[in-house]
Amino acid sequence: MKKVLIHQSNLLTKNTNFILGVLGKPHGLNGYMYLNHDVYFRKYDLTDLEVIINDSEYIMQSFKPHLKDRYLVQFKGFESINDIEKFRNKNVYITSSEISRFMNDDLPWPGFFIKDTLNSKYRIDNYFYADDLIFLTINDDIVIPYNREFFKYEDRTLQLTKFDLIK
Repeated sequence: MKKVLIHQSNLLTKNTNFILGVLGKPHGLNGYMYLNHDVYFRKYDLTDLEVIINDSEYIMQSFKPHLKDRYLVQFKGFESINDIEKFRNKNVYITSSEISRFMNDDLPWPGFFIKDTLNSKYRIDNYFYADDLIFLTINDDIVIPYNREFFKYEDRTLQLTKFDLIK
């Protein structure tokens, strides 16, 4: 079994910013930095993604894998180590407007829905990974696999489709 990663709740609601990851140390002299980001996004090319760091918007000019589970990012307009040193250990955020860009099996990244209420009574508290699966924690103690068997996403709304599992 692979390492289980529990995502810490970002306590954010819809139409706001969501943490994508944290920037690490600069890599090389050309303005690249390490990006430690949520496992969900590691299958996507984040080139040209608009992000927010310290309440300012930036564009990822270049995004590439580097070694095992490590990724490098370069921001547009930043081409030297001196330009990017100020970003070290800073959080990188994306907005809810990016939901449609990050769909897996017709479901978006679960982090967009932390603290939302599904079907008027089921609050999403958190999510975590176990191997290649994602699970949601609902109403403090109910754990449900995050897949199309239990959830659907349409009209910018996530819905729980199987009610008989929750008593």
